[in-house]
Order: sequence, then C-alpha cells, then structure tokens
Amino acid sequence: MDDNSALNIFPKTRIKPYDGMAVTSDVWAQAHEEHRKARQAHDVVFHRPGIITGLEVQANDPPDRYVFISPGVAVDSAGNVIVLTEPVAYDFGSNADGLLYLVLGHGEREAGGVDKDVKQVHAEFVVAARSSLPKRPVVELARVQLKSAGQAIKNPENLAHPALGELDFRFRVDAGPQAQRQVYVGLANFGREVDDVAAGWRFLSAEAARVSPYRLILDTGVSLSGDISAYDFLYLSAKGTFKVEDAAVKALQAFIGQKKVLFAESLDEDAGKSFAALFEKLGRKLSPLAATAALLESPFLFAAPPPGAQDGSLQVGKQVVFSSAGYSLAWAGKLPFESRTRADIRSAHEWGLNLVQYCLSAGTS
Repeated sequence: MDDNSALNIFPKTRIKPYDGMAVTSDVWAQAHEEHRKARQAHDVVFHRPGIITGLEVQANDPPDRYVFISPGVAVDSAGNVIVLTEPVAYDFGSNADGLLYLVLGHGEREAGGVDKDVKQVHAEFVVAARSSLPKRPVVELARVQLKSAGQAIKNPENLAHPALGELDFRFRVDAGPQAQRQVYVGLANFGREVDDVAAGWRFLSAEAARVSPYRLILDTGVSLSGDISAYDFLYLSAKGTFKVEDAAVKALQAFIGQKKVLFAESLDEDAGKSFAALFEKLGRKLSPLAATAALLESPFLFAAPPPGAQDGSLQVGKQVVFSSAGYSLAWAGKLPFESRTRADIRSAHEWGLNLVQYCLSAGTS
C-alpha cells in the first residue's frame, strides 16, 4: 500500500445487542453499515482497487469519437464494487482534446419510499472522460492524447507505445487474483502430417499453464469443412505442396472476418509456396516483423525472432502470422543438434507465449 488511507475504511465499532433492544432505523443502518465497511475494506486492502474482470475498451471501426466498454467488474479505492452488466458505448464528443482520462465511478440513488413503502438504494455506475483524474474514487479504464478536437480515437498498434489518438491502457490496474484465461486453439494440417507439431503444442501448453495467464485447450486434426468459429485462433501447418478447396478458403475468410488470427507455418519450401497462394486468395499481404513490434516485447523481450527448428523467417499481415522457422517443432525440442540446449528450448517456449499473446490481441487491434 502506498499510504494508510485505506485502513480507515475498517469499521472501528460494532453494535452490541441485548434483550429488549429497540431496533430503530438508525440502529439497523449502523449494524449493516458495519458489514458494508468491512467488505469494502477487505476488497481494498486484501485485493487492492482496480479492474477485476472485463471492462475492455475498444475503439469504433471505422474510428470516430466512440469507444465501447465491455461488461465487467471493478473496485474503486473506497471499496465500492462497480458492475457493468451490459456493453456501454461512450462518446468523447466533438470538442474534447488534449489528455483525457476515461474513468468508471460508483454511484447510488434512492427509489421507493412513498408513504410507508420501503426505500431501496440502487447501485449505479458513471462513465466519464476528464482532463484530469477526479478526487473522488474512480477506476481508470484508459486514457488518450488527442492533438485536435476532431481527431478520431483508435486502438493502439503497439500496447507498450501508444501513439497520439490511440487508446492507452498502460495505466489500467488489475485487482484480485487473476484466473487463467482459457484459450481454444485449433490445429489444422495441410499436406503431409508431422507428429512433432502436435507434440510441440502440447509442450507449449504445459509451459503456458506453468508461467503464463493462458491455459491452452488444443484441438488437433481440425477440419476446415466443420465449424471453426469457436476457436480463439487457428494454427495451420503444412509440409509439401497442398491446395485449399474454395469452401475451406471461405471458412478461413469468415474466421478472420470475426477479427481472429491465422497462425500459419510451413515446414518446407513447397509448403511455403502453397501458403503464399492461400494468402493471396485471402487478400492478405505479408511483411517482415518490425523492430518495434509488440510481438517482440510482450510478455518476453526479444531483439529479433529466435531460431526455430529450421532456417526460416517470420512475417505478419492483417490477422495473419506466417513462419517458416518450424517453431512448433522447436517447442518439442526438435532443434538443430548444436542448439539443442535447455536455454534454447526455453527461449523457443517464451517466444511461443509471445506468439500466443499476439494472436489473441492482433485480431482486435
């Protein structure tokens, strides 16, 4: 804790009952306020204020002055629990510029109480954009620096280095224990099947469960003729020349139409040529990874993509990652003999976790 102000939330007194005690409205309120303060103090001191779950912020597509906040739960610095049960659209307006803080606050209102009816206190939330953080307890959802009143608000291309006009999530604070996120991954194969690919993903899944917030749920042998919409991202591997039927191409187009990512990997030169033809059908142009790409920085820092099981490179496009380095084989320890050390395998696994995180975020950025 940075200061002791939260300790003042703990109740210092409690009602001591006795037979025949008159339970007036004041006594009732005091007794329940004790429990309320104790819960608020627990939430702040034991779990710290911040975002418990959800409350992701997304810019509109195409970008304008609207952002969308997903349902979720937060706790402010006074211990108030704030709940959004439905998505919220927020308009920054056409006149605001400069540094703006998008915050979520707690509110209450009384209802009922006509004649002798019981009054009720309803918990509410307030979403606002302010030029400075207010003194009242709030939870920051995002901030954005606008150079002009008409500038559109966009999602950040690089979460660690948001540009002007891009949402900045670096100051969001998470609260409470973080449950692992289940990530549903579909593994599809073209051409000749390579057993070590699935083995590599199983080893990566075990490492993810040990050191990351992701729990990978893997489906092998996925057919593109079936329903693939439930997967968080798809991994396509191939060895040898292959051709994708028109129905499968349409299925992949629909998948990336859901703003999800295809992670493709060629295990030989012939497969690389076939993947190039597939990307052309999907309307995706690929380019080398930029030196400042988020993929190199989170959750593990790399100066460049590490070596895989074979000589190759990595390219990215809109909702597409393409590798010819055989990373799935490296995750199974199938590295060149001179590189088959524990450090090299660990590096491959860490790079794999970067790839997983990128595939989960690149579709919505």
